[in-house]
Amino acid sequence: MNHQQKTIARVLLLLLAIACHPASALNAKPKVSCEVKVVASHPALVTFTWDVRVESERSWDACDLIISFEDEKGREIHSLRETLAIKTGSSHFSGHDVCDAEVWKRIRKYVTTFDCVF
Repeated sequence: MNHQQKTIARVLLLLLAIACHPASALNAKPKVSCEVKVVASHPALVTFTWDVRVESERSWDACDLIISFEDEKGREIHSLRETLAIKTGSSHFSGHDVCDAEVWKRIRKYVTTFDCVF
């Protein structure tokens, strides 16, 4: 390659890098943290709260939040689902749910899934 061809190749690579950067920022997945706390426990039912914080580089019109509660074998035995709209930067959501006390005793962990489509 001569000097002119090398220069053209460098410019094209630079333009490609610049063109791809905004696209990667737009497709970046939000960062999610979730906390679940029991607020009331009775012989038949357990009431818990959930608190979700989301950091996103863009706004999303519809994101599916799923908190899946699993037993010791990794099977989902309880879940809650919400569809949320998030804004650029920090978003905060919270709520509560009720679970059968016998099911709650079998829960070993919860897994938070946050899928944004559009």
